[in-house]
Amino acid sequence: MQRKKARKVSWEWYAVKILYECIITGKPNPETIDKNYTNKHKTYEESIMLVKAQSFEYAYSIAEKKAKDEEHDYLNPYGETVEWKYVDALDCFHLFDETLKTGTELYSRFLRVPKDVPREKVISLYYPETVEEDEVDKNFILRYRDFSARPNST
Repeated sequence: MQRKKARKVSWEWYAVKILYECIITGKPNPETIDKNYTNKHKTYEESIMLVKAQSFEYAYSIAEKKAKDEEHDYLNPYGETVEWKYVDALDCFHLFDETLKTGTELYSRFLRVPKDVPREKVISLYYPETVEEDEVDKNFILRYRDFSARPNST
């Protein structure tokens, strides 16, 4: 009778892309509305979560549970309720480096586009948050930084 050799399962690092949806409800307090207030857009957040797991499937499972645990709500500076809800785990990337260090690639994806599509069009299609009225919106990060520094924006 032969004994089966126990197979050692290795734990490896994965980067899992998570999508959250921002749901804003309630009416804004008219006294707090300023130049940064807008209700013209819906916001989603892509987040890359680092996960140590035994397989792609297990990495997705761990990330989904953790992402659901991270759902939260708060009042924004305008008095509206902001809820961040988990939508889906969109992608999983196996990290090939055994040790995490400066320069470790945490995530990548390939974009396949027709050869005649110019670079600017690729940016506007895949990264629309950087474009406002057909121009690259260089103030996007500055507005975000200013908004995040406001009271009640925790």
